Parts: sequence; C-alpha cells; structure tokens
Amino acid sequence: MFRRLAAAIAAHWLTIRVVGAFVLLIVVFFSTLTYAPIVERFDVASGLAQLAAWMAWLMLKVLGAVVGFEVTKQGTILGSGAFEVDVSPACSGAVPTMIYLAAVFAYPAKWRAKLIGAGLGIVVIHSVNLLRVSALFLIGLYFHRLFHETHVYVAQALVICIAVATWLYWAGRFVDAPGR
Repeated sequence: MFRRLAAAIAAHWLTIRVVGAFVLLIVVFFSTLTYAPIVERFDVASGLAQLAAWMAWLMLKVLGAVVGFEVTKQGTILGSGAFEVDVSPACSGAVPTMIYLAAVFAYPAKWRAKLIGAGLGIVVIHSVNLLRVSALFLIGLYFHRLFHETHVYVAQALVICIAVATWLYWAGRFVDAPGR
C-alpha cells in the first residue's frame, strides 16, 4: 500500500508541487489583502481602488467632453448627476491579479518567463478593469436598471475570463515546453 502511494506521488510530483505552490501563493497573496497588520501598513487593494478610480475618472472626463456628460470624483466615488459608483477595494482588480500572479509563479517556468508573465498580466488585467469600471459607470448613468446584473454577472466574469486567457497566452507563448 505504501509503495503504491509513493509511486503515485512520484508519478504526479510535478502536479502536486505546482498545485501546492499555487495554494501557498494564494494564501500569501491574500494575506496582503486581509491580514490586518499587513493591511494597516500596505493597503494594496485600497491603493489600487484609488488608482482605478482616478484613471477611470480621467478616461470618463475625456469621453464626457466628447459625448456631453460631466463626471466628478470624490475619493473613490465617481458621479454624474443622479448616479454615483464607488470603486471599492473589491473592484480594484487586486483579487484577479493575485490569483493570476499565483498561477504564473507556481507554474514551472524560467524566472524570465515568470517576470514577463507577471508584467503582462498586471497590465492586461488592470487595463481591462479600467475599461470595466468606466463601462459600468456609463451603464449606471444611461441604463441604471442594468447596472447590478452587469456588474455582478457580466463584468466580474469578463475580468476572470481575461485573466485566464492571459495566463493561457503567456503559458503557450513564453514558457518553454518539453518537445517544442
């Protein structure tokens, strides 16, 4: 029995190592978002929410000048007349970025490829998140009845799908696979 277990572990050691590293990295990364002593010193999600709100405000300000609406920003709250949206830390893009980074750094690849993957994912995920925040603001402004469903079901799924697609692109393009 012990030999069969040892043989099964040996046969699947790479998978066990990758999954173990992924889980460990998820715990470490999410600690930076939730563990109070870390959050008190380095509130990553709130900082990213501030940045996302500011960048969306700039983008919406330019669009508003062309289309004909005004947008205001107070902290992480974007508003225009009767509609406001708060870019909370949960909407900052931090969570999908952390999951993506855990997948990149857990995957067996050279450090150069991992750093390329990290940079690529951060740029892509936060760019998509910026478009998501801006689009949700516009949906809330012009189609308020659709805001909740779009925010909860469509926009969040879109960011997750983009993160997975980015990881698949990175793994296929930048990671040296045996036999390639």
